[in-house]
Amino acid sequence: MFLLLASGSTQSTALNVPANKVVAEQITNQPLGKLGMIIILDALNVTVLEQADTPNIDYLASQGLAFFNATTVLPSATTSAHVSLVTGAPPEIHGVVHTVAYNASRYHELLIDESPDLARLYYEDMLRVKTLLEVVKESGVKVGLIVSKSKLEVMMGRTRAADKFLVLPDEVIGSGDPHEATYPFEKRKACMEWITNSTIKTIEEFYQYILNGESALIIAHYAEPDWIQGAVGVMHPDTIALVEFLDSQVGRIINKLNELNLWSRTFLVLAADHGFTDVDPTKNLLSSDATHLSAIHTEHVVMETAGLLLYIYLKYPSEIQEVVNELQKYPWVKNIWTRYPTENSSGTLSDIGLNVEFAGDIVLDIKPPYYASKYYALGAHGGTATQTIPIIFAGGLLKKKHIETPSIIDIAPTMALLYGVSLPNATGKAFDIVAPSAKVSIKVTPGIAEPGETVTAQVNYTVSEELSGLTIELYVFFSNGTEYHYESTSIVSVNGSLTFDVELPYEDTYTFYGLVVDSEGNILGGKTANVLVVAVEKPGFPVEKVAIGLAITVVFSSILIALPIILERRKKMA
Repeated sequence: MFLLLASGSTQSTALNVPANKVVAEQITNQPLGKLGMIIILDALNVTVLEQADTPNIDYLASQGLAFFNATTVLPSATTSAHVSLVTGAPPEIHGVVHTVAYNASRYHELLIDESPDLARLYYEDMLRVKTLLEVVKESGVKVGLIVSKSKLEVMMGRTRAADKFLVLPDEVIGSGDPHEATYPFEKRKACMEWITNSTIKTIEEFYQYILNGESALIIAHYAEPDWIQGAVGVMHPDTIALVEFLDSQVGRIINKLNELNLWSRTFLVLAADHGFTDVDPTKNLLSSDATHLSAIHTEHVVMETAGLLLYIYLKYPSEIQEVVNELQKYPWVKNIWTRYPTENSSGTLSDIGLNVEFAGDIVLDIKPPYYASKYYALGAHGGTATQTIPIIFAGGLLKKKHIETPSIIDIAPTMALLYGVSLPNATGKAFDIVAPSAKVSIKVTPGIAEPGETVTAQVNYTVSEELSGLTIELYVFFSNGTEYHYESTSIVSVNGSLTFDVELPYEDTYTFYGLVVDSEGNILGGKTANVLVVAVEKPGFPVEKVAIGLAITVVFSSILIALPIILERRKKMA
């Protein structure tokens, strides 16, 4: 953190004293706002991390708080997990159980000859709570979202809360399918490099905003190693090589943050959305139409969630017990949860955070190497077998302390602490691991002044927690970056307002910095404002122009008076 070099003096305005350029350079290059960053490596497996050479992820883990036994929600699948990440809640609260699902109640009501597709829903139809992006944007935070999969637009919420939203373009993906083993390794790298380049560009675009005291949130999603693991398997050499490449991309982001002096003002989370496990492609349980399970002999449809979890929608919910008893006979059944308590089940949907009509009447957890998917695959996820994920908290704004093992639903509430906001409907924990910070605003009046005029700077502040030894620092710099004025006042309350009067002697553009500084000289937050000082010429009395104007007025007045007399005389003579 930046250490203030100013002395205890309350003012430094003597013009014959050299300006303190050291202080000026350090303050003007110190970001006064905050950056929250979330980096998601889709399906990053802890077992792969143990085999891969990942110096940058290792650095984050050693400098921060690392958990390689954290958990995600059910289903352990991309769409629902990402919505849980940004809402701090399980699917039964936010509503998004998968990319596509059915409405069980609607399906029950359909006539027997009506298509189940009439009850079909997509992620945007299921979402029913606010996301982190929406809440922080409402509080003035600048938001950037860069993703590899278009469906992750759902993270922006219903109001599409992002100042910048980018999706990996089709032209970068090119021909071929990244889910297939034939997709070239170099093209995989190019796709993920596009995410890094776009993230770095977004950081650069938001930099001035953060430098001047505002806050930002940037979320970057990498589709790998999810794609390659389904294509070639979890521990394949190409999977490990790609994870090592992703580590280098994380390193590029860290380097950019350091280059811009943003690391000290960053709270970063690196996480996976779910895990991944190998399966046997010959043991796919789904029927050829991918909407039925041959083991169930009653009217139904199913929705697979990435292979290892099935939502089963029964046409007649009264048959739940019968279907549970039937399923229990098979070796590929790991767990069965039902909408209401049922004999021989593992529990109810409420027990796993899926008590919502979109999750069906029965949720079936499949035991690998069996799986149920419309895709031929060497790997799958979605069930309890892939709930373990890594979560790492890092950055200069991390307050390192012992906490319990987190879940993916703890990320958003903890990140919300950074911005001083709370998430409605969140059930996750807001861990007290965000370093103290301050939100500051400054207003200088008048904004345009004359040389020698005194202006008033009003600094408003809110500190995130009670601390001793806090001060409000006011700096004023000339346009050439040299210091003109400094003063400091102690504060004891967590919020308040202070005013400072400053005389500005010369024509120039002055920059005011209002800072909240702790007892060790660390800047907790700040804001800037500019004042233009310019001499205004006051025009003299225009004697000559007034005399001419009066003369013209007299002449025209005389004409107006004389004209009727002349016309009358001419009339009489005629």
